[in-house]
Amino acid sequence: MTAREYTVGVIADLTGVSVRTLHHYDEIGLLTPSERSPAGYRLYSDDDLRRLQRILFYRELDFGLDAIAAILADPARDDADRLREQRALLGERIQRQQAMVAAIDRELGARRLGLTLTPQERLEIIGSTRLEDNAARAEELFGGSEQWRQRRERSSAYSAADWAEIREEQAGIHRRLLEAMNAGLPADDPAVMDLAEEHRLHLHRRFHDCDHDVHRELARAYLANQRIGRNYDDMAPGLSRYIHDAIMANADRARRG
Repeated sequence: MTAREYTVGVIADLTGVSVRTLHHYDEIGLLTPSERSPAGYRLYSDDDLRRLQRILFYRELDFGLDAIAAILADPARDDADRLREQRALLGERIQRQQAMVAAIDRELGARRLGLTLTPQERLEIIGSTRLEDNAARAEELFGGSEQWRQRRERSSAYSAADWAEIREEQAGIHRRLLEAMNAGLPADDPAVMDLAEEHRLHLHRRFHDCDHDVHRELARAYLANQRIGRNYDDMAPGLSRYIHDAIMANADRARRG
């Protein structure tokens, strides 16, 4: 025997496909073994095994058997073409699954925060996933702490109108911090430190107790974790560093005072 031949049982063990399924593929002409033993048993070649692998790829992508048969019978496609096609299809599936995972993560984040808004309301009010991002950030920083309990309790009670007001407050603070940075004001300028204090009081009033030490912890998180600081740096590169420095300067000012 110059080429390897495999019995149906060996093929089943190698691929996890049942013997019954292999028999069915033979019966419909999708995968016909290249040889038969003198006793009439099916014998599969390496080429047959490769064809089965192609079939299993397409089955994993939810193609029907008739569609797979047509693809494999297409003379315009060689083996490399099929591999490239399968890779592209798998890439599309991965993207869809990643989007599904991201959607699930966002919803879990909202539930951790105790949000009672629907996903559509959150999208209409926030225009992105920042409520969920904030939930993940708060849990990461304060999970199990009094701040986390406070944030969850307050957030769960907010209506859509409350969140719209909170968003407007946040946007105003962030916009003025960005304008100060663009104007070249140093982070320890009294006007910028006043904005940092406004930022702290907003958190203290809306979400959880936020003294200057807690505010410092948040500022460090803006720099230590790309995900946490990305909302600021999406507005302008370097804004997370600027806000961090302003918060630190404001906390130092409060300590001196």
